[in-house]
Amino acid sequence: MNKKFYFLFILTFLSINALYSQIYINPGVDTTDSNIKAAIKFYSNYIGEFKGRKLPDFSKYWSAEDCKKYSVPDPSVYGIGGDYPTYSMTTTKTIYYVKPLKNGMINLKMTGGWVDSLKNFEIMYITNHYLEKKADGNFKLIQPFQFFKNSWQTKQVESITYYYPKYHSFDKKKANNLIRQIQELQQQWGLSPIAIEYFFADTYDEIQLIRGFDFTMGIGNVDKPTGISSQKDRTVFCAGSGEDYFHEVVHIYLNPLHPKSPLNEGLAVYYGGSMGNPIDWHIARLKAYLNQHQEIDLNKLQDFYYMDNYTNPGSAIQGLLCKLAYQKDGITGLKRLMTYTSMNEVFEKEFKMNIKQLNTELRTLINQQ
Repeated sequence: MNKKFYFLFILTFLSINALYSQIYINPGVDTTDSNIKAAIKFYSNYIGEFKGRKLPDFSKYWSAEDCKKYSVPDPSVYGIGGDYPTYSMTTTKTIYYVKPLKNGMINLKMTGGWVDSLKNFEIMYITNHYLEKKADGNFKLIQPFQFFKNSWQTKQVESITYYYPKYHSFDKKKANNLIRQIQELQQQWGLSPIAIEYFFADTYDEIQLIRGFDFTMGIGNVDKPTGISSQKDRTVFCAGSGEDYFHEVVHIYLNPLHPKSPLNEGLAVYYGGSMGNPIDWHIARLKAYLNQHQEIDLNKLQDFYYMDNYTNPGSAIQGLLCKLAYQKDGITGLKRLMTYTSMNEVFEKEFKMNIKQLNTELRTLINQQ
């Protein structure tokens, strides 16, 4: 590449990036193609509307059918966990792949992440979205699952609509086990059945692909059961546990009952375990870990957020508290526990602990298990 051509290439690259509000376009993307250029503008406008917790007007970017069916038609918006939009989490976004497909759609991919103090680029996600050009010439995003749906099959069991890869042989016994657990939960809490869309596959990579990602933090680690759910849209996405990943279903049923509780994750762990193992398994591992690491200060519980790739210490502690409340007073105790709105209230009022001595008293409670 000669110097003159290189200079013009960089100048063009920088001017293109200036058009798209801090969403950069990687060299090599063919922005001379009018269709690709229009797709980039459409997608950049969409991503640019995410401001903190503020969401876009989805009707401008998704079909009327998708907007009617889902409050958040884009399954990648909360694609990594929590209730903070994925696209508001990153400071650097680069569109690096825009490819027209034979069916008239456009496949567009974008990286999102940060540049750290050493100027290393840390990747949080790589999107994989599909844009469809309508008769009026405007684009609309489509559900990623719709693009891959020919490789999936579906089955209805009671209130659950399952979607799963064609390589999988449906396990009716596991599906019935999930229904049994749901019915017990409904009876305990006085709830009616909820219609749930339940997507599952063997690996997390497959699940993230149908949610609009080629990569997110966590992909690439050892495969283990995992999942995520949307209470508003009543959808479950899970991997590695097949037809009966009860943990995420618990969130759909119980989270709306006590939105201010700090123990919603613990309640799901108590009922449905976590990462493929029951609550007692995690408590045993937590107990052993704390005994080996006396330097951990539970007075600063918020700092103890990582133990290893198989047990989340915060979730295990929350699950233990739910278990103890149920052992003491049954469902009445569990319902009472969920009325507290802070962990300090939980420790002080329910478990009569001295917050200033939490490291000692909480360790004692865990060691008694």
